[in-house]
Amino acid sequence: MKITHAKLLPYDLKLKKPFRTAHGTTHFRPITLIALSSDDEQWGYGELEAFAQPTYTPETQETARLVICRYLLPLLEGQELNCPEDVSKLFTVVQGNQMAKAALETAVWDLFAKHAQKNLSRLLSEHSQLSCRQSILVGISIGAQSNASKMISEITAAVEKGYQRIKLKITSTTEIEAFSRVRPLFPKIQFILDANSSFTLKNTAQLKKLEKIKLAMIEQPLDATDFTAHAELQKQIHVPICLDENIFSLDDVRTAYQLRSAQAINLKLSRVGGLANALQIIRFCNNHGLLVWCGGMLEGGIGRATNLALASLESLPFPGDISASDRYYQKDIIEEQFSLKNGKLTIPTDNGIGVTLKKNIQKRLLKQPNILKDTP
Repeated sequence: MKITHAKLLPYDLKLKKPFRTAHGTTHFRPITLIALSSDDEQWGYGELEAFAQPTYTPETQETARLVICRYLLPLLEGQELNCPEDVSKLFTVVQGNQMAKAALETAVWDLFAKHAQKNLSRLLSEHSQLSCRQSILVGISIGAQSNASKMISEITAAVEKGYQRIKLKITSTTEIEAFSRVRPLFPKIQFILDANSSFTLKNTAQLKKLEKIKLAMIEQPLDATDFTAHAELQKQIHVPICLDENIFSLDDVRTAYQLRSAQAINLKLSRVGGLANALQIIRFCNNHGLLVWCGGMLEGGIGRATNLALASLESLPFPGDISASDRYYQKDIIEEQFSLKNGKLTIPTDNGIGVTLKKNIQKRLLKQPNILKDTP
């Protein structure tokens, strides 16, 4: 397979309500839609998941698009791809820029699945030699809440919709104290507290109090580049630590394992450079006793469908952050709806990622110029 056309369309998704984390409050979610075509005019779609500002990862939408156009697409042009894993190998000459790489790499996986007349879930299963499921339990991520009453309201609404695993963003010890009062009201629900690097080792005493609360894990309590501090904290608290922002590669997972920095990994395929790298991380975690699960980054419909395909692998039993379609956005970019039923989402069965861009968005995307012709 050779990639002959590449088109990019920046697009803003408006959230139904603001989403607050330690990194800031999100009102609009910028994404960039990627369309790649092979020589038989089939199209594969990807989604660039970088944010507008470099507060969560170093990449932004603007910088990632520049890297895609100037450095990555020239590496793809004219290359004969025998399998989707070839893309990651071609991109190794470019350091970092995982989200830019993932946006193209996932579009190539979509293309290969369509060529094989298989859905992406099945193709991933074959390439990883892991079984896949037709439906999966999913969780929900709730933005940080300033007081207990708001926290109760948000959690109650999620439970009523059928979510059985809830991740709550926290930014301070005050919010931990509020949650400790709220937790007994929801005894059957699995909870994760996600700190997004809000604390330091000076907060160890306060974090140790979480041992009295039944938690699945605390996610990213300390700095996003510090494996040793997380290792020290994990020695001192019995609550499992999950690393998120630290994890950009398989090497990062190996470091976390060797230092015993965490007991779980929040795997975000766009942050590790795509599906091929994600499969390597899953294999390592399964072989070394680390819990690994699929995180979310407020994806649009293309990104959400790709995440669902990865999360369908049976070696990822813990519910990921892949909420129903109506969770975040006033209007999504795809025709299909991912609806929650008994806490589960059904995996798309059509070829490729299994979803269809809305006609007006597809027309706008396909009207964009072929970047391969204009790449320097």
